[in-house]
Amino acid sequence: MKISIITPTFQRATYLNETIGSVLSQKGDFSIEYIVQDGGSGPEVLRILQDWDARVKQGRFSPRCSGIDFKYFVEKDRGMYDALNRGFSKSSGDVLAWINSDDMYHANAFSVAAQIFEKFPDVCWLTGIPNSYNQYGSRTGWDLFPAAYSREFIKRGYYDVKFKKHGFNWIQQESTFWRRSLWEKAGGRLDDRFKYAADFVLWQEFARFTDLVKVYSFLGGYRLHGDQVTGDPDVYREELPGIGKPPAGLKFLDNTFRNFPFSRRLFFNRAKGFPFIPLLGLKWEWLRGRIIEWSYREKDWKLRTRSIL
Repeated sequence: MKISIITPTFQRATYLNETIGSVLSQKGDFSIEYIVQDGGSGPEVLRILQDWDARVKQGRFSPRCSGIDFKYFVEKDRGMYDALNRGFSKSSGDVLAWINSDDMYHANAFSVAAQIFEKFPDVCWLTGIPNSYNQYGSRTGWDLFPAAYSREFIKRGYYDVKFKKHGFNWIQQESTFWRRSLWEKAGGRLDDRFKYAADFVLWQEFARFTDLVKVYSFLGGYRLHGDQVTGDPDVYREELPGIGKPPAGLKFLDNTFRNFPFSRRLFFNRAKGFPFIPLLGLKWEWLRGRIIEWSYREKDWKLRTRSIL
């Protein structure tokens, strides 16, 4: 299996070494194609890219996987998503993802993704536990919420932390991987008319074809350092298409489960929530999502379905 990772960058040298290292140091039974797409930065970024290129090509960096193909391109672009489209168009991997030039992957992230895509052929899109790093590269925040992802509600655009009281949060791009076949079904490109929110729109497009499977493992993390390109959620939201409020029944369920955990059996049972879920204007399938957890007893990844709340 080949995993293709794209990093767009422009004048972002501060954390670039750590980002590249987090990609190329991945260990497992897969090959890595890593493409850095630079928009024409100054000499500091170029020196970093040239140094990594030389280390890989001269054998001074020992792969921990079956092979590394490191490439960088210096081309003027129209912004981050145009750069990503340029990078993805040059890629050839079976599995795709991107990581921005200040974020990082966790150790063994690619191994987890590769194992899952190999074991579960019908899983085409996965994401890990949302988490963050501080400016020093220490993992300083994480959240198991949401418990699973609803395909229907991704399509509707509800996965925004402003709807937290309804049971939603952002889908973390840094933790997300998908098969090339899904990418091609969804058009094979990001909508680069957006400056910030093209990932949100891509998730909606993916959800037309498949569900997002939550993996209970740390895969990638978002670095909080105060100078993120997409650091202001209000600016990000300004680009989003008009999205209505989630059904009021979701907020009722979320509050009920928080205050009365024992009440879950009234809604999630053999009768598939009948008659309570329909009374709330909801459907059983909207409230379920697939997850993958590690079984210590069976020493393997296990796939199951659980409620999103």
